[in-house]
Amino acid sequence: MSKLVFETQAQLKEKIISAVNAAVSKGELPAGELPEFIIEKPADKKNGDFSSNIAMAGARVFRMAPKMIAEKIVSNLDLTGTLFERAEVAGAGFINFYLSQKYYSAIVSDVLSCGENYGRSDFGEGKSILVEFVSANPTGPMHIGNARGGAIGDCLSSVLDAAGYKVSREFYVNDAGNQIEKFATSLEVRYLQLCGSDIEMPEDAYHGADITAHAENFKNIHGDK
Repeated sequence: MSKLVFETQAQLKEKIISAVNAAVSKGELPAGELPEFIIEKPADKKNGDFSSNIAMAGARVFRMAPKMIAEKIVSNLDLTGTLFERAEVAGAGFINFYLSQKYYSAIVSDVLSCGENYGRSDFGEGKSILVEFVSANPTGPMHIGNARGGAIGDCLSSVLDAAGYKVSREFYVNDAGNQIEKFATSLEVRYLQLCGSDIEMPEDAYHGADITAHAENFKNIHGDK
C-alpha cells in the first residue's frame, strides 16, 4: 500500500507548524494558540502543488495582516529533507508550495515497488460488506439496466476491496415467491393454449411476448405430452 501522498502532506503540515513556532520564538509573531488551518491542492497548478491558508486562519491570533504573517512563516520555513523545492506567498496571504523532482521520482519508485498493490489502502479495516447487484428476474427478459447494474456493481465491489473492505458479491436471482408462481402459471397457460386448450390467461399473469416464446420453445422440445 502506498502512503507517499499522505505522508508528504503530513510532512508539510509539520514544517508549517515548525516555521510558525520559529517565528514566534524570534519574536516575529506573537505567542498564541495555533489556529486550525488547511492544506489543499489548488484548482490551478500555477498556484502550486499544495496551498495553505495558515496566514488567514492566524490573522486574529497573531493580530497582523495575513500577507505579513505568510511572509514571516515562509522566511522561517525549512524545506530541507522534504520533497518540496520552494514556497511562495500569493494573493492576500496564501502560501503555495511546489514539489521537487524528487517527489515524482519517488512516486515512480513507489509504483514499481508496490506493483499490483499500488493504490490499495487499509481504510476499510477489513470490515465485511455485502454488495448485491443485477438482481436477475426470470419473469422478464434481461435488458440494458441489468447489464449496467452488473458493471457498476462489480466495479464498486472492486473499489471497496481496494479500499480495505472484505467484500462479498451477491448476484441475486429471483427464483421463488409469488412472482415465480405467476411466471409458472403464465407459461403453463400459454403452453396449454398452443396445445389447443381453450383457456384464458389470468389478468394478473405475465402477458409479454417472451412468455409465448418460452412456451413455444418448450412445446418444440416436448410436444403436447
